[in-house]
Amino acid sequence: MKRFSSKRGKILVAAFVILVSVVVLHPARVALGATAEENKTPSGAKPSEGWTLHIDAKMHLPSKPDLIAHHYCKTVAKGMTQCQLYDSDNPDAHLIGVEVIVGPETYNQFDAKEKRFWHYHKTEIPLVEAKLPDLSSEEAANVVKGIEETYGKIYVLWDPGKNDLPVGRPSVTILQHGAKGAKKQKASQ
Repeated sequence: MKRFSSKRGKILVAAFVILVSVVVLHPARVALGATAEENKTPSGAKPSEGWTLHIDAKMHLPSKPDLIAHHYCKTVAKGMTQCQLYDSDNPDAHLIGVEVIVGPETYNQFDAKEKRFWHYHKTEIPLVEAKLPDLSSEEAANVVKGIEETYGKIYVLWDPGKNDLPVGRPSVTILQHGAKGAKKQKASQ
């Protein structure tokens, strides 16, 4: 087992406490049902803070469906959750994409053209073999239950399965519910 410095250990414990208090004890918040008042950013907080929920999932990158996209997520204003997607969970990992998550109330406001860019998490979670590596199985089950009825849209900034450099056109990944994996759409909608 990897040992952490005491400073890193304290940071991990603090992140876990925040995660448990925000996500596990309040699964409705993750399910995007929090009120506007609950979604307010704490005074003095920065947008770069609070990315505490770690989810690993496959099939997010069309060129390598088995490559794991490491999601670091947080609930933001207007009932949305946003996830930063990285190619690993190492400190020097590359930011390769973003996933935006909305509840059914928001999703149902989209027209048919927009809806085709979104995936339903209840069917996507088992398909991508999602794991929550920083949580116990009981805590992970509570989080999964809280996000099952939500929808996600994945913006791929660059595909490390194709190139080691951040080149290429950004795209929206559409998760297919078959054996072929993810499909890429042009960035322009």
